[in-house]
Amino acid sequence: MVAILVAGSVVALPAADNFVPPRLTRPVEPVYPVGLHEAGVEGQVEAVFRVDRNGGVHEPDVSYATHPEFGEAVKAVLAKWHFSPARRDGRPVDQRVRMPVVFTISASDPLSKWAGRSVFKKFPRDPVQADELDAWPEPVAWIEPFYPPQLNGSGKRGEVIVNFVIDEHGDVVNPEIMIGDDPHFIASALTATISLEFPPHMTDEGPVPVAMAVSYKFDERKQEQWERVSEETDKRRSR
Repeated sequence: MVAILVAGSVVALPAADNFVPPRLTRPVEPVYPVGLHEAGVEGQVEAVFRVDRNGGVHEPDVSYATHPEFGEAVKAVLAKWHFSPARRDGRPVDQRVRMPVVFTISASDPLSKWAGRSVFKKFPRDPVQADELDAWPEPVAWIEPFYPPQLNGSGKRGEVIVNFVIDEHGDVVNPEIMIGDDPHFIASALTATISLEFPPHMTDEGPVPVAMAVSYKFDERKQEQWERVSEETDKRRSR
């Protein structure tokens, strides 16, 4: 199975309040390389390309691939993808995009496999936007993503913004990366996001889904400080 990891795009440039990023509307699934599939090898690719004002893909390339064969498989279909174009002030604009694609042997998508539940679902109507509510939804408990151990010692910093929907049960579904360019930061942000739980948003008609976004800042030094504080807190509690 090949999974386009998020239901939308990873934009390379910061988004402003009047900016709407491109959204994938017609994907074409890459062919899983036969040799890797037979060997049970899974992997990930980060595709990079430009979406024009008509939603077409140009300059398709791959910036990262766990195996070259995965990268070639993705490059072969990128030009066939189609998007709703990015919009600024309501007008379509060109936009550079990065998008993770995951190759997995499992019959379920990797995020659902990790979460132990279905992470992607369809709704009969568009979810309510969080900024239209009187109060911004607050999770039952905040979960901070860990600094990726693969980057320990690098000093690398980054930001990932994740759009998602809180479903009728308070679970996080349909995570979508809006800003982020490092696969390790993206993976950490996604796992933290789908671990969040919210009180369902209730209306006179019952619970309804709500769409919102969260921003994560990654800084190795802050992670070290947070771990030291946590250790000291645990020691005080154990006395």
